[in-house]
Amino acid sequence: MDRLGKYARWEVIVPICYFFVLLFEIQVIFPIEKSLLAPYPYVASLVFLPHAVRVLGTVIAGPRVFFVLFPTILVSGYFLFDSYVGEAHYLLIMDATIGAGCAPLAYLIVKWISNNTEEFELTLLNWRTVLLIGAIASVLNSVARTVLISKLSLLPDIQQAITRVFIGDMIGLAVGLVALLFAFRLALRKTI
Repeated sequence: MDRLGKYARWEVIVPICYFFVLLFEIQVIFPIEKSLLAPYPYVASLVFLPHAVRVLGTVIAGPRVFFVLFPTILVSGYFLFDSYVGEAHYLLIMDATIGAGCAPLAYLIVKWISNNTEEFELTLLNWRTVLLIGAIASVLNSVARTVLISKLSLLPDIQQAITRVFIGDMIGLAVGLVALLFAFRLALRKTI
C-alpha cells in the first residue's frame, strides 16, 4: 500500500514537471538556440530538458511511469507544438509513445543487465546508473524519432539528427541532475 501511495504522488508531480519544463524549453531554450544557430537546420534541441524529467521520473517511479508520461506528452504535444496544434494524428501518437517509452525501456534494460537483483534499487541512488539509463533512453529515443520523422534516403542527415538528439538529451539530463543537486542543497540549508 505504501508503494501505491508513493506512486500516486508521482502521478501528479511528473506531468506537472514535464509540462512546465517543456513550456520553458519552448519559450526560452528553443528561441535562444534558433537565434544562435540560425543558418543550421533546426532538427533537435541541443539542451532538451524534458529528457531529464522522463529519466528521473522513471528512476523514481519505475517503468510504470510510462502510463503517466504517455498522456502527458500527447497532450503537451497537442497544445504546445506548432506542428501538432489541434491535430491528433499518428505522428503525434508515435512521438508520444517513443518519448514516454524510451526511459522505462532503458530502465528495464539496465535492470536486466544488473541480473534483476535487489541491489538494483540501491544502484539507482548512484548518478552513474541514472546517466546510464538516460544514455540508453537517449539512444533509443534519437534513433526511433529520427527514423519516424526523417527520410531514410539521406544517411548523413540521419546520422547528424541522431547525434544531435542524443547530445541534446544528455545535456538536458546533466542540467537536470545539476539543478536537482542545487535544489536539494538549498533545501538542506533551509532545514538546518
